[in-house]
Amino acid sequence: ERHTPFLTSLLAGGLAGTTVDLALFPIDTLKTRLQSPHGFIAAGGFRGVYRGVMAAAGGSAPGAALFFGTYETMKPVIAEMRGGESSSNPALTHMIAAS
Repeated sequence: ERHTPFLTSLLAGGLAGTTVDLALFPIDTLKTRLQSPHGFIAAGGFRGVYRGVMAAAGGSAPGAALFFGTYETMKPVIAEMRGGESSSNPALTHMIAAS
């Protein structure tokens, strides 16, 4: 099995975290406004649904980058501890690496 370099995992994780924020942030904003006791329009309606997205992305991108970097680094280490790549349950290796 080919192992992903740490820097590649960091960049991929940061990009993944940013992509998720850009895609889901406006949906979450609209959901929050729909739940407002003041009503949807009074809470802002459809205006400014991306306001604050940079702060959210700036906060989640480093965390996602570190998660992916750690996850990809630990997968082969844990697989080796469990008896190599031919382990009977590779899903367990992935779950342990992700925890």
